[in-house]
Amino acid sequence: MVSIPRIISEKIEVPYAVVKDLLKKRRESGDISTLQNLTLDVSSKIAKIDSQKAEDLIKKLVDEFKLSRFSAVQIANILPKTIEELRILTITEGRVLLTSELQKILEVIKSFC
Repeated sequence: MVSIPRIISEKIEVPYAVVKDLLKKRRESGDISTLQNLTLDVSSKIAKIDSQKAEDLIKKLVDEFKLSRFSAVQIANILPKTIEELRILTITEGRVLLTSELQKILEVIKSFC
Protein backbone atom coordinates (compact mmCIF):
# COMPACT_ATOMS: atom_id res chain seq x y z
CA MET A 1 0.00 0.00 0.00
CA VAL A 2 1.32 3.42 -0.96
CA SER A 3 1.07 6.13 1.65
CA ILE A 4 -0.05 9.53 0.41
CA PRO A 5 1.63 12.34 2.33
CA ARG A 6 -0.62 14.82 4.07
CA ILE A 7 -0.08 18.47 3.41
CA ILE A 8 -0.74 20.97 6.16
CA SER A 9 -2.54 23.83 4.47
CA GLU A 10 -3.39 25.80 7.57
CA LYS A 11 -2.60 25.85 11.28
CA ILE A 12 -5.31 27.09 13.57
CA GLU A 13 -5.95 26.79 17.28
CA VAL A 14 -9.04 24.74 18.10
CA PRO A 15 -10.85 24.20 21.38
CA TYR A 16 -10.98 20.81 23.09
CA ALA A 17 -14.62 20.37 22.05
CA VAL A 18 -13.68 20.57 18.36
CA VAL A 19 -10.79 18.13 18.85
CA LYS A 20 -13.21 15.72 20.50
CA ASP A 21 -15.69 15.95 17.60
CA LEU A 22 -13.01 15.58 14.92
CA LEU A 23 -11.50 12.51 16.56
CA LYS A 24 -14.94 10.93 17.14
CA LYS A 25 -15.70 11.28 13.42
CA ARG A 26 -12.32 9.86 12.53
CA ARG A 27 -12.83 6.87 14.83
CA GLU A 28 -16.24 6.21 13.27
CA SER A 29 -14.80 6.24 9.76
CA GLY A 30 -11.80 4.01 10.49
CA ASP A 31 -8.93 3.31 12.77
CA ILE A 32 -7.29 5.94 14.88
CA SER A 33 -3.86 5.71 16.42
CA THR A 34 -3.23 5.07 20.08
CA LEU A 35 -2.21 8.70 20.53
CA GLN A 36 -5.37 9.93 18.81
CA ASN A 37 -7.48 7.61 20.97
CA LEU A 38 -5.81 8.95 24.11
CA THR A 39 -6.32 12.52 22.89
CA LEU A 40 -10.00 11.75 22.28
CA ASP A 41 -10.35 10.38 25.80
CA VAL A 42 -8.69 13.42 27.38
CA SER A 43 -10.54 15.99 25.24
CA SER A 44 -13.86 14.26 26.04
CA LYS A 45 -13.18 14.67 29.74
CA ILE A 46 -11.91 18.24 29.51
CA ALA A 47 -14.35 19.86 27.04
CA LYS A 48 -16.85 21.90 29.05
CA ILE A 49 -19.16 23.03 26.24
CA ASP A 50 -20.06 21.62 22.84
CA SER A 51 -18.03 22.48 19.76
CA GLN A 52 -20.57 24.86 18.22
CA LYS A 53 -20.88 26.91 21.41
CA ALA A 54 -17.08 26.96 21.74
CA GLU A 55 -16.64 28.26 18.19
CA ASP A 56 -19.40 30.84 18.67
CA LEU A 57 -17.77 32.04 21.90
CA ILE A 58 -14.37 32.28 20.20
CA LYS A 59 -15.84 34.29 17.32
CA LYS A 60 -17.57 36.67 19.72
CA LEU A 61 -14.39 37.18 21.78
CA VAL A 62 -12.32 37.86 18.67
CA ASP A 63 -14.90 40.13 16.99
CA GLU A 64 -16.20 42.12 19.96
CA PHE A 65 -13.17 42.27 22.23
CA LYS A 66 -10.41 42.08 19.61
CA LEU A 67 -8.74 39.15 21.37
CA SER A 68 -6.36 36.91 19.47
CA ARG A 69 -7.73 33.52 18.45
CA PHE A 70 -5.11 31.95 20.73
CA SER A 71 -6.47 33.73 23.83
CA ALA A 72 -10.08 33.17 22.78
CA VAL A 73 -9.50 29.41 22.42
CA GLN A 74 -7.87 29.23 25.84
CA ILE A 75 -10.84 31.08 27.31
CA ALA A 76 -13.29 28.70 25.58
CA ASN A 77 -11.33 25.72 26.92
CA ILE A 78 -11.12 26.90 30.52
CA LEU A 79 -14.26 29.06 30.84
CA PRO A 80 -12.85 31.23 33.63
CA LYS A 81 -15.22 32.36 36.33
CA THR A 82 -13.24 35.22 37.88
CA ILE A 83 -11.50 38.33 36.64
CA GLU A 84 -8.20 37.01 38.03
CA GLU A 85 -8.46 33.78 36.02
CA LEU A 86 -9.43 35.72 32.91
CA ARG A 87 -6.62 38.23 33.34
CA ILE A 88 -4.08 35.37 33.30
CA LEU A 89 -5.53 34.02 30.05
CA THR A 90 -5.34 37.43 28.35
CA ILE A 91 -1.78 38.25 29.40
CA THR A 92 -0.48 37.26 25.94
CA GLU A 93 -2.56 39.97 24.28
CA GLY A 94 0.20 42.55 24.56
CA ARG A 95 -2.18 45.04 26.14
CA VAL A 96 -3.78 45.41 29.53
CA LEU A 97 -7.52 44.87 29.52
CA LEU A 98 -9.49 47.08 31.88
CA THR A 99 -11.40 45.43 34.70
CA SER A 100 -14.65 46.67 33.15
CA GLU A 101 -13.76 44.98 29.85
CA LEU A 102 -12.86 41.75 31.64
CA GLN A 103 -16.21 41.88 33.45
CA LYS A 104 -18.01 42.17 30.10
CA ILE A 105 -16.03 39.18 28.80
CA LEU A 106 -17.07 37.16 31.88
CA GLU A 107 -20.71 38.02 31.15
CA VAL A 108 -20.31 36.74 27.60
CA ILE A 109 -18.69 33.55 28.87
CA LYS A 110 -21.58 32.98 31.31
CA SER A 111 -24.08 33.36 28.47
CA PHE A 112 -22.45 30.37 26.69
CA CYS A 113 -22.39 28.07 29.71
